[in-house]
Amino acid sequence: MRRTQIAAVFLLCLAMAAVALARVGGGESYSGGGSSSSGSSSSGSSSGSSYSDGGAGSSGSSGSSSGSRSSEAAPLTLGGVLVVLAFCVILTAVAWGAWYQMISAMKPSEGLPRSSQVEQRPPKEPMESLRRFDPNFSRIVFEDFCYSLYARVHHARGAGDLGRYAPYLSEEARNSMLHRGPKGLTEVAGVVIGAITVGDLEGEGTPTVSVTVMYDANFTETTAWGAASWYLRETWTFERKRDILSPPPAKARAEHCPRCGAALETRTDGSCNYCGVKIEDGAFQWYVRSIKVIRKEPRGPLLTSNVPEVGTDLPLVAQRGLEQRKVAFQKMHPAFQWDDFVARSREIALALQDAWSARDSERMRPLETETLFQTHRYWIDAYLRQHLKNLVNRYTISSIQLAKISADAFYDAITVRLAASGYDHTVNESGTVVAGSRAGRRSWSEYWTLIRTRGTEADPSQMVSCPNCGAAVPVGATGICPHCAGKLTGGEFGWVLSRIEQDESYHG
Repeated sequence: MRRTQIAAVFLLCLAMAAVALARVGGGESYSGGGSSSSGSSSSGSSSGSSYSDGGAGSSGSSGSSSGSRSSEAAPLTLGGVLVVLAFCVILTAVAWGAWYQMISAMKPSEGLPRSSQVEQRPPKEPMESLRRFDPNFSRIVFEDFCYSLYARVHHARGAGDLGRYAPYLSEEARNSMLHRGPKGLTEVAGVVIGAITVGDLEGEGTPTVSVTVMYDANFTETTAWGAASWYLRETWTFERKRDILSPPPAKARAEHCPRCGAALETRTDGSCNYCGVKIEDGAFQWYVRSIKVIRKEPRGPLLTSNVPEVGTDLPLVAQRGLEQRKVAFQKMHPAFQWDDFVARSREIALALQDAWSARDSERMRPLETETLFQTHRYWIDAYLRQHLKNLVNRYTISSIQLAKISADAFYDAITVRLAASGYDHTVNESGTVVAGSRAGRRSWSEYWTLIRTRGTEADPSQMVSCPNCGAAVPVGATGICPHCAGKLTGGEFGWVLSRIEQDESYHG
């Protein structure tokens, strides 16, 4: 039987009783579940960004369907039951037999895909052509801006303070936000973006360029009558003047007036409280021209959903000309050592997994960017609220393979394919397994992107000084000083995790 046929049969059986888990790297869909969910999704396909962790599934779906049987339906006879059972037994036997042959060809200790093939692709860099006009353009900074603005705008929607973001949102976009949600809305909280997908840059031959960004997100809306959690897919169309220079990372988080850089405070007419300019286009920074809701469903983060691993047996997707890029990167950074980078990647993966299993998000903060940290914290809080804990016993990293090297005006970025395995399961407070298995080892692989401040050659274990109290703090992109609780922002940082993308959605 061909391998694709084996996989298809096995997936059919898994559809009856599979378990999707929420280890730190993913394995669950941010969409919150439902019959349309197709498996682990970290990027929404990646975000091109995509980051993954989250819950999928609908715990009430099976119950509702069983309670809505039509009174016209004919009763199932004993003979019919026997036929159905016989069919299931045969199907299961065939699938497990095929699966046994498939895994027997693998070494028991392998967490890597069986295929050693490498698929070379040109790097998929949405909007990179903008650097011809704007050498400061950074995909990492742009995506952080998209994340930051999205969360801030939804929080402002709940607080009735959308006018504050007039320098970033057109009147049409603000009205779109105002006319959604329940009456009596008092708060929008728990905003987490599971994935963003950045479209192609349009209008390069004109003075104004635009790009459409699709968001997959979860949030909770609160009214005087209660709270409801939602899954939302929406598209935001951003535009800006083609030839302006992008601001540095510290000024690109929707916290400042795009023109004068002062704190974001607006008058009733939408003009800046400091420079007095009313911004109505992308003359200074990205500006949201329109917002369109594609899908909204009442789903919160369910943490015991059913989806199998997808894409683990796919070949490595490597950047075209990767070896030459590796040599060039080494020449540019003589102190860089690949073995040290692999060790740092392994250290981050192990530390994040330990923090995830302990449901201690603060231990994650120095190891990843603020955007990824906020996502992980959301899901850890969801586990705590539901009195659940996801564990991966005997977590083992079997391989870290180089996939891509890139750099921009502010950051160096290296993407690796990390293969791992472990006994992935979720328990309740009494220790009872509610998803996964303590006995069945599960293997997976994902693409992890680590970034560092451009020009940083420091050892990854270095400490930085808190600007508020001067205490030594573990290196990280941003965070809270454990000594004085002051905010750490900006500054240089060594390698930290920026993005996690699932095998099936990584495109290079």
